[in-house]
Amino acid sequence: MDNLKIKAKKIDERIAENYTKIKIGGMAEIIYGDNVIKYRNKFTRYFMSSVILIIAQQQYKFTYERWCIPLRTPSLQLAARVGTDTSTPSSPDMADLVSKIDIAPDTMTRRLIKEPDYLLYMYETVFTWNAGTLPDIYEGAPGDGSIDGKVGEFGVYLYLDNDDWTTGTVNPQRMQTIANEICMFTNPASRLASRIASADGAFDPFEFHGSVDPLTFKWRFQVAIV
Repeated sequence: MDNLKIKAKKIDERIAENYTKIKIGGMAEIIYGDNVIKYRNKFTRYFMSSVILIIAQQQYKFTYERWCIPLRTPSLQLAARVGTDTSTPSSPDMADLVSKIDIAPDTMTRRLIKEPDYLLYMYETVFTWNAGTLPDIYEGAPGDGSIDGKVGEFGVYLYLDNDDWTTGTVNPQRMQTIANEICMFTNPASRLASRIASADGAFDPFEFHGSVDPLTFKWRFQVAIV
């Protein structure tokens, strides 16, 4: 009987906690050939501070009646890159990939997803490098149009705040106008938002023949009530 009372109490506590906790996270998915790798995102300070500042902003600007000035949002300079570092763990203060291959994906497809019970909202971007876009990456590569090493890191870049505000900032208004557009932040720029790395145990470094194979990288950011 006592066990039943304890169980009932736990259920009551769970019901009372419903809709009071939010979990922020996300997953990455890497697809090449027949290989599919899934792992959790690691986020940077720039991403975390920008999420907080989006909530903190309290400013609207309009021109004529119903027309508003365009707003520069974090996805304005959405990008992804591949890197070859295999030994450096991710940390919140990272501003870029360690050994970046500065070649943009050929396509970016964005979509919004929500569960019917309203407990999970998700943003997903699918980045694809077509065959022939990335160089061949393998150990012992001669360097003539190829890279000696292995794929060891992926990064997602967003148009983020520079994180120079100090603790205790009161009534923050960090928007600024650039070229007649309102920026969500002060001094925004394309900054590393998230890194997925083999050095974190996310995946085993792999050789990649970009001259013949495509590479797909899915990045998901989600907010869930738990």
